[in-house]
Amino acid sequence: MPGSVFPRTAPLLTPTDTLARPAARWSTQQVPVAEQFAYWRDVVWEAFVPVSPSLPGKPPAYAGDGSFTGSVAAAAVGALGVSHIVSQAQAVTRTEAQVRRDPGDVYFLNLPLVDGTRASQSGRTATLRAGDFTIVDSAQPFELGFGGAFDQLSVTLPHAMLAPLLADPAGATAVRVRGDRGVGAVASSALRALATQAGVIDRAAARAVGSHVAGLVALAIGGSDRTARPTDRTLLLQAALDELDRSLGDPELTPAHVADRLGVSVRSLHRLFADSGRTFGRTLLQRRLERCSEDLADPELAHWTITQVATEHGFVDPSYFARAFRSRYGVPPSNARRGGA
Repeated sequence: MPGSVFPRTAPLLTPTDTLARPAARWSTQQVPVAEQFAYWRDVVWEAFVPVSPSLPGKPPAYAGDGSFTGSVAAAAVGALGVSHIVSQAQAVTRTEAQVRRDPGDVYFLNLPLVDGTRASQSGRTATLRAGDFTIVDSAQPFELGFGGAFDQLSVTLPHAMLAPLLADPAGATAVRVRGDRGVGAVASSALRALATQAGVIDRAAARAVGSHVAGLVALAIGGSDRTARPTDRTLLLQAALDELDRSLGDPELTPAHVADRLGVSVRSLHRLFADSGRTFGRTLLQRRLERCSEDLADPELAHWTITQVATEHGFVDPSYFARAFRSRYGVPPSNARRGGA
């Protein structure tokens, strides 16, 4: 592959680079202007699979003779590859011949950070807004379109990891998953968090993290709690717990709010908790108390009053908080401030 001579540590991406400690970096800024687009075509082959980028209004074989902006930062998290791509308007095509040359055996998940990405495969086209995502299969031809300057995350997931989790692998590609509601929002948030930590996640934990992310992606693309397998239900419960943790400070948080954000019914949400031997209300109370206990023991928050700590995590009645805390830990909140809980 022509990218074998590429430098791997080019000082290319902006200070706001999404990836933490990328293992590889490429940038068109490190080559002469006349060679920048040709270099970019080689970069995407090296970083992903054989594809053919082309510029708007230019023939497919155009190699470029002027400035072109493009950069990739890549890292691995277990079996997943996580890349942050910043470039300008272009189309990317993967042909039958390129599939035969290198099937790839992976899915590419594209999550744009700005509006305007389009992905087409198997007669379907997904038009994405910032935070949405879709997958395409490297074993089939596909087209990607970027109508203007773009900024996106791309995650590679091996077929062997993702396909068994999909209810309909053949029908799952080039389908828009909204990133602003339901399980899609949970998965989108997890993917962006993954990017900020890629390269720094402990190797021993990377496999488990990758499996968790793949499960969330599969659940968002094709699953529902009505048809979920046991593993999927575990992932959905984890998504519910993650939503609780993000919203502990909301004193009006209810099962209806969480169910709506996950895209499931309230009854299904309660059943998820019941199947795990707990209730929504008791779980919410326990997590709020745990967070309060941590903050009360934190020297950096010593200037906060006990009421401030309680309010920060969703308690509106100081007396109720004090009773619940004593019931949970056997001591009043003031003891936690002195290190007694």
